[in-house]
Amino acid sequence: MTAGNDRPHTRVAILGAGISGLSASYHLGHRDTVIFEGTNRYAGHVHCEVVDGFTWDDGPHFSFASNKYVKQLLEDMVDGEFETLSTKSANYFYGSWIDHPAQANLYQVPEPLRTECVDSFLASRDDADEPPKTYWDWLCGAMGPVFAATFPAAYTRKYWTTEPSNLSTEWVGNRILKPAVEEVVNGAKGLSGRTTSHYIANSDARYPSHGGFEAYTHKMAAGADIRYGHWLERVDLERRVLTFANGNEATYDRLISTIPLKQLVLRARGASDSVHEAADSLRCTEFLRVDVAVNHPSRREDTWLYVYDEDKLSTRISFTEKFSPNNAPPGKTGIQVETYGSEYRALPADHDVVKARIINELDEMRLIDSPDAIQYIHVTRVPQGNPIFDLERRAAMDEINPYLDGLGVQRVGRYGEWKYLMTDACIISSLRAVAAVNDESFDGDATGITLSEVG
Repeated sequence: MTAGNDRPHTRVAILGAGISGLSASYHLGHRDTVIFEGTNRYAGHVHCEVVDGFTWDDGPHFSFASNKYVKQLLEDMVDGEFETLSTKSANYFYGSWIDHPAQANLYQVPEPLRTECVDSFLASRDDADEPPKTYWDWLCGAMGPVFAATFPAAYTRKYWTTEPSNLSTEWVGNRILKPAVEEVVNGAKGLSGRTTSHYIANSDARYPSHGGFEAYTHKMAAGADIRYGHWLERVDLERRVLTFANGNEATYDRLISTIPLKQLVLRARGASDSVHEAADSLRCTEFLRVDVAVNHPSRREDTWLYVYDEDKLSTRISFTEKFSPNNAPPGKTGIQVETYGSEYRALPADHDVVKARIINELDEMRLIDSPDAIQYIHVTRVPQGNPIFDLERRAAMDEINPYLDGLGVQRVGRYGEWKYLMTDACIISSLRAVAAVNDESFDGDATGITLSEVG
């Protein structure tokens, strides 16, 4: 950075040192670029911790990237040392285990609910072509109202913390299986054979062999100018001045923001009341990450599980050594449990109560041999989960995006764009921003992009 007007100046300022911000700086060659990070570390949401030989990510992370450039980039970031695995998942429903996706494996659903789900699904076919206005409409059309109310609606309240009738369908895409008639009918007889742990079917997952998902970021961070302890307090987007809570200021020519869109806009001096009101209406989940170190191997083959019981805190459960065998000591399992909250529904405040309930739930589901098998249990609050696609989001984005576009602010990644983006999409988002700040064109969604095209 160079000095000017008593403030340090940089050509490109990047807010946030998560994988999106690091990728942007990396693809700028770290030249004339400064990353301002509010915490004392980089990696953001892909940060991990190692405790007594157990590696804990901030929630489960995999790379399902199909983009050739992103796959090669991430492979290079860990010197080719990664695990490739076919993930497997299951659903827990009041004592029953159901293969995933449940809508194609109804034979494991107890009667009479099984038949009610099939009959409801078949009866709903007459209305299946009606365009859905909400996620609830989509669920009923895709799966029938009985299955929709019993399974995904319950999980929606636990994971998205609001009713499916309060969600749009913008985020759905191919994330959830919309089953064909034969899949539901045959699945009720145990003949479907359709199993997929993730919305990208037939795609192997990749995960670093050592160091957790954060390992993908270390080479990106090498050589980056990262200013830690720089929590954004105010930004003047017209004059291009950043003011931080530590009292420092900086000026810039171009701005890339990966911090939560809501935070950026609410701190923007000069934004209109309508823009601020729009930003204030944006909502995001938060969650408690409950890390449970267990002194025996995993008792299930699954990589992760979904829990539908609404009386349980456990929402999604993953087994860390299934990601990489180096994530837990030999003969032990790391069980990570997530429970969600938001402005719609507060997280439990008493972490001791959370621990006790989680232990009881794991014992009830027979995921641990007994509470005595637990080596330790830690609870961590993670303040950012997923942007919530509630019915207010679209109008808010239509107000915010033109304002920021007019000021040349590049938004990158899940929180910068306020979208449900995975790792590969975050990296492609950073490439698009790099092209923009360099006044270069970028080819749509970067399908098939090669190393030479971004070098």
